[in-house]
Amino acid sequence: MKPRTKRIAALATAAGVALFATALAFTGAARSNAKPVAAPAPIELAPADLVTAERRELKRAIPLTGSLQARNQTVVKAKVAGEIRELLVREGEPVRAGQVVARIDATEAESRVAEKVADLEAARAQAELAEKNRANQEKLLAQGFISQNAFDSTLSNVTVSQARQRAAAAQLALARKALEDTIVRAPIAGVVAQRLAQPGERVAVDGKILTLVDLAELEVEAAVPAGDIPAIRVGQEVTFTVEGFEGRTFTGRIDRIAPAAIGGSRSILVYAVLPNRDGALRAGMFAKGGVTLDKRAAAWVLPLDAIHEGPEGAYVYRLAEGTLARVPVGLGLRDEAEGTVEVVAGIDGPAEVVKASLGALREGVPVRVAGAAR
Repeated sequence: MKPRTKRIAALATAAGVALFATALAFTGAARSNAKPVAAPAPIELAPADLVTAERRELKRAIPLTGSLQARNQTVVKAKVAGEIRELLVREGEPVRAGQVVARIDATEAESRVAEKVADLEAARAQAELAEKNRANQEKLLAQGFISQNAFDSTLSNVTVSQARQRAAAAQLALARKALEDTIVRAPIAGVVAQRLAQPGERVAVDGKILTLVDLAELEVEAAVPAGDIPAIRVGQEVTFTVEGFEGRTFTGRIDRIAPAAIGGSRSILVYAVLPNRDGALRAGMFAKGGVTLDKRAAAWVLPLDAIHEGPEGAYVYRLAEGTLARVPVGLGLRDEAEGTVEVVAGIDGPAEVVKASLGALREGVPVRVAGAAR
């Protein structure tokens, strides 16, 4: 190689080395001046902020609320006037149909029966005498000793005496019925709700003595918007919860639907019947429930307030490996009364999701649950 060519090559090599060193120095300076990227700050959630999807039965229902009323109840009244000698039951005691619950002084009724018995005996004696007279007059008529007119008069006396006998028998039956009515019996089986009279008190005919309530079946009267009535039919299943019976559900059925709307509210009354065989429920309690329109035997269920709506549809924030994940979901049946919804897509297991809106949440943000083991 020529000397000149060697010098040119050496200069080129030196320039390359200098350029490489300059690049390394510049890169190091840039790295030393760059600020480190900060990791997103974790958010802390309370256990109450999270809810786990449940797999259970879900129903779509129209809400019904109202007070429980006894379907069968009655006021026991006196059928005869008189003084109450005995009142055999008190409030809260059960009674059977036909059980004696009170006795009214029977002195007047017994005297009236004795009087009517005597009247009947007198009428019977007159009827027997009239019949004997008729037999004698018939023989005399056959022998020509009396006229036909005289015999017809005798027959008339027989007819009148027999009618009087029947009238006396009817009066005696009424008197005996009044005597029986001095013993007051329960017309239905139930529970004594009120005592409206006391022993020693004189009651008139139709005077109130007791109130009986049959708790075997209770009834809820609820007003339903007219727009929901087409979906309600007699015989549909109704489920209720009752104050004081937390955790217990009572099941009944639609019994009747009113034929006309309530003026002003445009609502229609619906009557639901609840069996109460164990007697746990009482009239006047407040019941809250709904008419079942559709049912899923097993569905993944979340609260409605855990569902967010966006331009692309519904989604939830799911807790996955310590971070938030935005998961699109498909929704099915809604239970407005219970505040739950069926998730048909996006959730297929007991996933933990954020229960309520906690402000602006971002996907991928770390999450720390207060009280959870670290």
